[in-house]
Amino acid sequence: MSEKQEIIETSKIIYHDNLYEQIYNPKRKTSYYLGWDKRKEEIIEHIDYIEDGFRKYLPINDELLEKGAVILPKEAIDYGTEEELEKEISKFIEVWVDISKEHRQQASWYSMLSFVIDKLNTIPYLRSLGDYGTGKTRYLDVIGGICYKPMFIGGSVRSPPIYRVIDKWRGTAIFDEFTLHKSDETEDIIQILNNGFQRGKPVLRCSSTNFDNVKVFDPFGAKILASRMEFKDKALESRCITEIMTQTGRDDIPIDLTSHFFKQRNELQNKLLMYRFKNWDKIKPDEIISIDFGNILPRIKQSFIPFTVLFQYDKDKLNRFIGYASQYNQNIIEENSTSFDGVIINHYLQLLENHNQECIDDYKKHTITSSIIRESMINDGWEADKLKAATIGKRLRSLGFSSTPKKIEGKTHRIIDIDKLKLKSLRLKYVPKIDN
Repeated sequence: MSEKQEIIETSKIIYHDNLYEQIYNPKRKTSYYLGWDKRKEEIIEHIDYIEDGFRKYLPINDELLEKGAVILPKEAIDYGTEEELEKEISKFIEVWVDISKEHRQQASWYSMLSFVIDKLNTIPYLRSLGDYGTGKTRYLDVIGGICYKPMFIGGSVRSPPIYRVIDKWRGTAIFDEFTLHKSDETEDIIQILNNGFQRGKPVLRCSSTNFDNVKVFDPFGAKILASRMEFKDKALESRCITEIMTQTGRDDIPIDLTSHFFKQRNELQNKLLMYRFKNWDKIKPDEIISIDFGNILPRIKQSFIPFTVLFQYDKDKLNRFIGYASQYNQNIIEENSTSFDGVIINHYLQLLENHNQECIDDYKKHTITSSIIRESMINDGWEADKLKAATIGKRLRSLGFSSTPKKIEGKTHRIIDIDKLKLKSLRLKYVPKIDN
């Protein structure tokens, strides 16, 4: 008596060292596997299913696919050169959504990166941040729509469906109007997002009625978010490459998504599938670890290093990208320097520099306090009635400073100080480089 054949529904399978991807015809509502023969470097035409011993693999057919919550290519078509594909993606984004040139470049790379997600160990998230009516949903439709297997999850959905959709389809999760209110449900979603940026960080879940029934979910994958405010969770916030959205001043952007949009989007999906077929097995992720980004913030390096797989074998492009990352790092530092913490740090450093210059020959320990920093900030234009020394002291402690009581002219003052290595780290984060 033969054993019963196991039926497995999946949208991707590697069989005999060849990659097979599910494609979908929305008019006929039918799915097939399209394969790539790695040795011959050619397409393996439509296959209804794949059998491997006692297993039979079938394409996924569910309501998410039929109703467009998950989008798949219809075929794989030639895209010319990678440079031509990148330019076509960038132009498509420019026509349909109003974002900065810099972020359009990031989004173009991100869509390509999502199609080789199998070869990555980490991936940052793209995010549009802004009020109602600033184009956040359009951002998701345009950029999310050309990523690898976009899964439109929504913003108010509970965590169990998110786990199941990501785990089932293994595509790019798209969260619209995504806000995090304080609740157990929110903590679950934060866990999905915090664990989902790096491979090998599964989330364990168990039934509320059966604690012995533990399930393991893999949240790793590309994600695109739209939200009205920054995340309070610092770890999650640091994993987002963010575009601040404002109401568009362009009158050439179509108000509605037309049939022309969907035709362009579908064509790019088809080209990006071919890009995936041709490149998924050529990428060597371990080799990008040794790429030297220079002296940039660890968070920036972690966010940008996955992109280097796109330029891994093109030295000129890689060097341009490293220059781009360095400039982006400088922009972030300039933004950091204008934050409340950044202003405090820069005033402290200026006071410290003035002290060092005055005491070159007759060195004395500096006597910088929170009150002295407050006075320096007031002299720089800060409103005295809105600035308290205690608030500055609290921020300094959170940044790694300590305070030591010392008597000066009969009065006790709390002198602030910090370890040299910690101060060096703060300089890198909050002090922009001055071009000579």
